Amino acid sequence: MGERERTMNAYNLPLLDGVETFGRWDIPTLAPCDAIPEDLIGFNYVRGMADSAKPGNGAHFFLDDYQFERIWRHPERYVDMLRPFRCVLAPDFSLYTDMPMAMQLHNVYRSRLIGAYWQRHGLSVIPTLQWSTPESYAFAFDGLPIGSVVAASTLGVLGDLGAVRLWRMGMSEAIRRLRPGLVLLYGSPMTGFDWQGTAYIGYRNRNTERVKAWEAEARQAVLAGTGNRTAASTGPCSNSVTSNSWSEGTRRTPRHLSKP
Repeated sequence: MGERERTMNAYNLPLLDGVETFGRWDIPTLAPCDAIPEDLIGFNYVRGMADSAKPGNGAHFFLDDYQFERIWRHPERYVDMLRPFRCVLAPDFSLYTDMPMAMQLHNVYRSRLIGAYWQRHGLSVIPTLQWSTPESYAFAFDGLPIGSVVAASTLGVLGDLGAVRLWRMGMSEAIRRLRPGLVLLYGSPMTGFDWQGTAYIGYRNRNTERVKAWEAEARQAVLAGTGNRTAASTGPCSNSVTSNSWSEGTRRTPRHLSKP
């Protein structure tokens, strides 16, 4: 392998072979997808899953970027691992509002290119919506198909009024431009949002629920231990201590879509 070829591979330029691009920035395009998963599983849990548990579900990347940066370096390594899933969401490389716009553009490009590459290798890839401020609209929706099932997340949004405002603006813009057939919404619902007649399905955040369950168990253990120590101290001559809206794994029926 020559120096030029190694450089091309470092930038994943061979992945562009046969891929159509769109717009001023040559963003790779994704084909529409109509797959609807029963549940969404984080990529960080995929490696440890048995293939028998994957069919019917989808793999998502609504995670901290470091947990899936490796798919950019070696997207080919994960094709067979992801193939048993009913669908895979395009990677959600972050678009933070304080990122340079060039970096945000690059992350949109990377998401589309990996998604297009996986589609060419036979995976059912759901386009993932990404945006930050209105300035990002100049490229954030490039390469996305009209009328497709798409995915979005509210993780990290609902506790910040500014983030909520930007989310509402961006989702409204996505609906206006893309007219999605269905939105797979990962995380808590956006109360009072006008979906403009667009159907959506909500999926709960499994990671948050696991943490809350662990915290609850820890609190119960502490309370139980405190109760035991209190009971022991009052005993005769004792000097020792005696002995979110949707259920997990289900999905909300979209308002204009019957269950598949």
